[in-house]
Amino acid sequence: MSGHSGSAPPFSFGYLESAISSLKNCQSCINAGTDVAANVAFSLVETRTKVEDENCMENVMLEYAALDRELNQYIWAVEGTVNQLKRDCPETIPDLQSMVQEKLSTVQRKNCDANLQKNEKFMQFKEQLRNLKQQLNLLKICLIWQGHLTAGFRD
Repeated sequence: MSGHSGSAPPFSFGYLESAISSLKNCQSCINAGTDVAANVAFSLVETRTKVEDENCMENVMLEYAALDRELNQYIWAVEGTVNQLKRDCPETIPDLQSMVQEKLSTVQRKNCDANLQKNEKFMQFKEQLRNLKQQLNLLKICLIWQGHLTAGFRD
């Protein structure tokens, strides 16, 4: 790839920047799905459903964390490729797919499932779930005590 600074590339970046914008819009869908899954999990805890259902929702949250990571990495690879092309200003149109795939592969090599547990939304979900369980346990204790007090007044 030979570059010659200052001259215009033989193609427009408009379609690539539009595609990046569309990809970034997908992030709102992932965030909405994450919020729905979290609310379902909270409802399951409030209605005291099976622990297996709660664990299933935790797995759904981890899947959303994986989607978020994959999308962010893909956006990073495409943006990096666009920036490189703007900087290098090649005379011919390079194989964009290969360039993006190369950048994506580089960053994905560092992925591990354990890192999904550190996803901000997942950690926030776990904290909210823990707080909700504590509140429900306190409520349960208060209701038990209220029942004892009421029974004591009847005697």
